[in-house]
Amino acid sequence: MRPLPTIHIIGAGIGGLTLARCLKNKGIQAILIEKSPSPARHHYGISLQPRTCEALLKVLGMDESTFWGGSVSSSSWTIGSCPRESLDVRWGHVLGDIEIRGAELALSFKEKDEVRSTFLVDTSGVHSAIRKALLPDAQLNILPYVVFRGTRHIDPTFKKIYEPRFEGGNVLEIRKGDALLQILINDRGKNEVGVDISYIYSRPAHQDDQLHQPARELQQAADFSELFFSEASKLQELEDPIKDTFDVDKMRGDRILHWLMRDILVPSDDLKSFAERGIVLIGDAAHATPILGGGGANSALADAVELAEWIASRGLEDVGGFYEKRYGEWELEVKGSEERLVEMHSDSRSSL
Repeated sequence: MRPLPTIHIIGAGIGGLTLARCLKNKGIQAILIEKSPSPARHHYGISLQPRTCEALLKVLGMDESTFWGGSVSSSSWTIGSCPRESLDVRWGHVLGDIEIRGAELALSFKEKDEVRSTFLVDTSGVHSAIRKALLPDAQLNILPYVVFRGTRHIDPTFKKIYEPRFEGGNVLEIRKGDALLQILINDRGKNEVGVDISYIYSRPAHQDDQLHQPARELQQAADFSELFFSEASKLQELEDPIKDTFDVDKMRGDRILHWLMRDILVPSDDLKSFAERGIVLIGDAAHATPILGGGGANSALADAVELAEWIASRGLEDVGGFYEKRYGEWELEVKGSEERLVEMHSDSRSSL
C-alpha cells in the first residue's frame, strides 16, 4: 500500500479526537480542524456501551481501573477525558466553504488561511457545514418533543440530598405526568467536594405548544420563554433531589439549553459518491439520532475506530466499502432511536 497523505478531520469532538488518536496509533498523520477557539469548558457525561468501552480502552491504551479513575462500576465518561496530547488540533477554524478542485479539496475559513486536502473526514456533528454545502436540500427531521437541558455544580449537599437516591449509579430518572425528568452526574470534583450534574426535562409536544419551536435557529438554543419556568415550578411538589434540581430560583442561574430532537440519515449513494472525491462523513454528520433515546456518542466512537481500521488496512481507494459495512447498522440506529424516544415517554413506564 502506498504512503497515505495527511488526513484532515473536521471537528475535535469525541468522534474526531478518537479518529485522530486511532490514526496516530497506526502511524497515519492527521490534522484536526475545530471551529471552537479552545477546548470546551462545559463537559458532558455519556454512558458507554460495553462494546464501545472496550474499543476505547484499546485506543487509549488503558485498563478499566485507570480509565474510570479507580471505579470500574461507573459507565459515565466525560468527553473532556479524551486526550488531546500530541494531536495536531487547529482551533478557531470556522468553515466558510468547500470546493472540489480536481484531485484536491479547498477549505476556506473565516479569518484563517485556506486549507488544501486530498482526504477529508467530517465528524462535526448534526449541524455539519460540510453536509449542508454538499447536500443543501437535506433537511433534519424534527421530532415532536419539548426538551430542556441544564447544568449545575452541586456543593457538598450532594451527599445528603442527591447521593442516596442514585444508589451508586450515575442517572436518576422519573416521570411526572407526560414529562420525563432525568438527573445525570457528569463529573465529580476532586475529593468529591462538589459534583457537576446535568438535568433534563422532556415531554411530547402538545397541540399549539408554545415551547415546541421546530423552526428556531441554532443560536436561539439558549432563548426560551418564562413558560418553561412556569412548567418547572409545578415540580416543587416532588421530593428531593427532583425538587432541589428543578427549583426555579436555582435554575435561573444555570446554563439551560432548549434541545430539538432531530435525526437524519444521508443516503448511502450520496455518501459513496462523496467518498470517491475524498470526503467521508461519519457520526452525526452522516446519521444523527435524537440526543434522548439515541446512541450518537457511542456510534461516533464506533465509526471512528472502524474507519481508522479500514484506512490502515485498505488505504483510501475504497472507503465507500466502509459505508457498506456500517450503513445497515446506522439505519437500525436511527429507526430504533425514534422508537426508544416514544417508549421513554409512554404511559407504560412508571410514573409519579
